[in-house]
Amino acid sequence: MGVDEDDLLRAALSAWADQTRELLQWLELQGDSVGKTRTTKQVMALGSVRTHMVMSLKALRYSES
Repeated sequence: MGVDEDDLLRAALSAWADQTRELLQWLELQGDSVGKTRTTKQVMALGSVRTHMVMSLKALRYSES
């Protein structure tokens, strides 16, 4: 009996969401110290990545409802 492809996708998305939440929490805990060793462009890029992670988590949540 094989594993359902839909179940594999759900498991992968769940693992991704957990890791993304952990990374967002870590970034939040770092606060301004994240920017101490990075250029302005790097900080801006990190902010953009953070925004996209938040939006993608919301999209995942909406797709599951």
